[in-house]
Amino acid sequence: MHRMQSAAAVAAIVLSSSHAFGGIVSTYDVGSGANLATFQVDFSNGNGYVVNVRWDAAENGLTGFGATQRMHLGIAGSQLDYQSFSFGAFVTGIGLGADYEYGEGDLWPKVENYWHYWVKTDGQWEQAMFGPSDHVLTNGTEVAWVFGSPAAPQAVPAPGAAAEIGVVCAWHRIRRRRR
Repeated sequence: MHRMQSAAAVAAIVLSSSHAFGGIVSTYDVGSGANLATFQVDFSNGNGYVVNVRWDAAENGLTGFGATQRMHLGIAGSQLDYQSFSFGAFVTGIGLGADYEYGEGDLWPKVENYWHYWVKTDGQWEQAMFGPSDHVLTNGTEVAWVFGSPAAPQAVPAPGAAAEIGVVCAWHRIRRRRR
């Protein structure tokens, strides 16, 4: 098993939090370049994270596992555990923020205790029929890691939706105070 330690300044990071609504807890931006792949990481407690990974066109051949490693190296305090096999890497542990889960799919009866790899195709999530080491990313790729469940990744609100919800909640609070 390999365990990678975080490097503090490998990439530029932008972190924003919105714990008030649950679901997606934080968003990170890692790397630089014209290409963008969006990774969603969903933990079994319902917490989710969105990581935007950027890279240059000269780096053709970046795989889902390579981008997962970059996510880890570019986010202080994150954790990535995996096993290497002839067919590629098998991710066993991911840690972001205050969340960490590890599993190898071997705890009976809870055999779902592993990280499921998902890709979005034509706007729909599909569990990948290939491993992240074999998945070559292209600009605009959307990928998800989901722990402990065969269910599709949770829905991510459209940009600005959390702000709109916050405005509505504030408006209701103001109305209640005026009564």
